[in-house]
Amino acid sequence: MVGVIGTAIAIAILVGVSLLLRADRQARYLFALERAQSVASVVATSLGGNIAVYDTLLKEMVREAEDPTTPLFPERVRDRVRFGQTLSRDFLDDAYVVDKTGHIAAPLDGQTNVSVNVSDRDYFRSHALSPSLGLYISQPYASRTHGGVLSVALTRRIAAPDHTFAGVAVLALRLDHLGTLVSDVDSADLHSIDIVEEKGTVLACDPCSGARPGALVTLPGEAARNGDLSAALAFPKGMSALDYRSVRVPGASMYVVVTPSTHLLMREWLRQVWIFSAIAIACAATLIAGSWLLTAAIRTRSSAAARLVSLSVTDGLTGLANRRALDTKLAAEWRRAKRSGSPLSILFADIDHFKHFNDAYGHSVGDDVLRAVAKNIGGHVRRDSDMAARYGGEEFAVVLPDTDAQSAATMAEQVRRDIERLHIDHAGSAAGMVTISVGAATGVAGECDSAEAILKAADEQLFIAKQSGRNRISTIVLGKTPSPGEPPDSPSS
Repeated sequence: MVGVIGTAIAIAILVGVSLLLRADRQARYLFALERAQSVASVVATSLGGNIAVYDTLLKEMVREAEDPTTPLFPERVRDRVRFGQTLSRDFLDDAYVVDKTGHIAAPLDGQTNVSVNVSDRDYFRSHALSPSLGLYISQPYASRTHGGVLSVALTRRIAAPDHTFAGVAVLALRLDHLGTLVSDVDSADLHSIDIVEEKGTVLACDPCSGARPGALVTLPGEAARNGDLSAALAFPKGMSALDYRSVRVPGASMYVVVTPSTHLLMREWLRQVWIFSAIAIACAATLIAGSWLLTAAIRTRSSAAARLVSLSVTDGLTGLANRRALDTKLAAEWRRAKRSGSPLSILFADIDHFKHFNDAYGHSVGDDVLRAVAKNIGGHVRRDSDMAARYGGEEFAVVLPDTDAQSAATMAEQVRRDIERLHIDHAGSAAGMVTISVGAATGVAGECDSAEAILKAADEQLFIAKQSGRNRISTIVLGKTPSPGEPPDSPSS
């Protein structure tokens, strides 16, 4: 039982550690997502603030362009664009006004090639077709004015006095400089930070392990309608759209998408798994081994105790119950007989002329005879309630609960005949072989005082059998006259 309990506790420890590790993995995963959400919010807020500043400049450029009383792009506007308010001037690839035909009409730095036509750009077409479009962020393009540098344009529509399309105010941002917004973020515990246009174009990334800035990843129609950005990003194997966090940039049609590092997450978690699993397995193994060793020790001790108990109630020579066990048995059976009113019979047997046998054949052979007689007598005890015991020397007793006088006499005669059939030579016996005499007594509570009285009566019947010539039985029912049995004419074969 101790081993089973110890094993069960060990299994419970392993299961408990497994559940704790699983809970720890989930907690780490949720923390990583919260961290990704926090980073995405910070980057989106920062980018949104910068775009708001540029949008303010665009609005002023539009007002100046639409005001017929002031020269196009006064010096104060040119300076504000040139030096900016929040972002470094290096973030600007270009700044200019495009007329209604798509030609650059007024470069703010005075160096842009005004012969360049941008009427094919998406921002030009969008403003020409949509008077109410407002701030428009273009798809990435290779700059025609600055050697093909990848840029994205922040634009607003310029209207003529009659509200017709008059051109576009443009602030061009270089994508590599836009990427510094995400590269400056501490991303050691992140897989990637991406700035993605809502149609699926990657504008900036760190690190750029998937689609590089400017790459257009076409989203399926359903995904585009649902705002599913996963197709535009290169997620680690086994990750899904549920494994990243995205935040829309305020005032712009773009998202900041942050993906946690599952590799780092799992590496740290697996390290914990190895440590705690090793400890748990060691504890479980120790507990199991200890519990079963304790079980073995308990069994050994119990077995030893049982052997001691057995030795204390067993005759060492014959293997039958000893005098002590006989006394205990008689007391218990007498109590039971008193409760049930059933008869209790006792047989008392003695080997005839055994002293002469020992003198003639030796005590060693005498011990062999004692064992043979004991084995034969014990063989007649077939019920669990019966008991055969060595009373002392060459005397034996048999306790027969719930047995009447006739049955007791029958068993006594069977025992006597079976001993005779052993044909053990005994020159000192009139029969020429080892024989026994048996006294049998039967009593019922109310007709006798105790089991000891029945035992004493059986002993008296044994004496009568011996006085009558030995190798015979004598029986009595307490309260009646004894009936000595007659010896057989010849030994049974």
